Amino acid sequence: MGGGVKKEYRVWGGKPLILHALEAFEKSGIVSLYVITVPPGGVAQARDVLAPWFLGEGRGGKTLFVEGGGTRQESVRRGLRAMEDFSPGIVLIHDGARPWLGPELILAVARAAGLHGACLPLTPAVDALKQVSADGFLEAHLDREKIRGAQTPQGFVYEKILDAHNKAAGDGRPYIDDTEIYAQYGGPVFSVAGDGRNKKITYPSDLDEGQNALGRGLPRVGFGWDLHRLVPERKLLLGGVEIPSPRGEDGHSDGDVLAHALIDALLGAAGLGDIGGHFPASDPAYKDISSRILLRRAADLVRAENLRVVNIDCTVVLESPKILPYRKAIADCLAGDLGISAAAVSVKGKTKEKVDATGEGRAVEAFAVVLLV
Repeated sequence: MGGGVKKEYRVWGGKPLILHALEAFEKSGIVSLYVITVPPGGVAQARDVLAPWFLGEGRGGKTLFVEGGGTRQESVRRGLRAMEDFSPGIVLIHDGARPWLGPELILAVARAAGLHGACLPLTPAVDALKQVSADGFLEAHLDREKIRGAQTPQGFVYEKILDAHNKAAGDGRPYIDDTEIYAQYGGPVFSVAGDGRNKKITYPSDLDEGQNALGRGLPRVGFGWDLHRLVPERKLLLGGVEIPSPRGEDGHSDGDVLAHALIDALLGAAGLGDIGGHFPASDPAYKDISSRILLRRAADLVRAENLRVVNIDCTVVLESPKILPYRKAIADCLAGDLGISAAAVSVKGKTKEKVDATGEGRAVEAFAVVLLV
């Protein structure tokens, strides 16, 4: 890759490649422990790169950093040994430079590993395959129908892969990947269909082709705006956070103006209409409902379209009170409901300088812009 930056730490889509991979495993819902192997002396740098990861609730308590060895094989063995006290059942070993995997592949590999002891995803060969001599001449024409490309994650029964790695460490033989080690000392390895989007970053151009690797086309932008009157005896809610105020938003739901603007932005970017079409004020089911529930439902609708949020930028227009002390809490709350890093959420506060209903303190407005891929 060049450039002096470890490729797993390169930023793509607003976050480091390795963070994309970690979030994919988190979305699978089956991971209870994350072990990240880093170069010797590289723990502090890895923690700095992954600072957004630790903003998520509970992630810090189940994330370990382990200094690796001089080879990938030794680094994996050290990572496996670090897990012994946690008594895992299934372990999934993944290349941090494969950021575009989906939870479906993770689940398929984990299930098959539990049934068969070991599993890896494979993709068919597309190009004609040739074997070449050291001097550049063709030696053989390989049958691509019998050849597959190996991907990660590769899944294993933990005790068996640890035992296999310990034995392989003493035999003096280099191994290509973990399934080769398992096949030598553990037993047969099952396979499932891989995913063409699950590409390993090798060249700088791979990052430029990231959108195609995701199979989701060009970015999509959504814009949302909402306004609510401020009335007594109502809570002032902004992005799920209650702001101390003598007046709050009037509305059929809880009136959270920022959540509503963000819902419209999400639905608009995905081509799914607007908040009124999905959650009409005429429906008694939404009377006084938390707008956080509606926001999560809108996020689910977006994900169902094979789209994900890259980042959001929001502006709240409110004469009083000031929202500056609450911006971080709002960003954290929105990020949690959308399943993204808080670093991808921007929240700003503005006033109308006493102009119109908002400037006179009789209303509150919110604007939101969302980028989806």
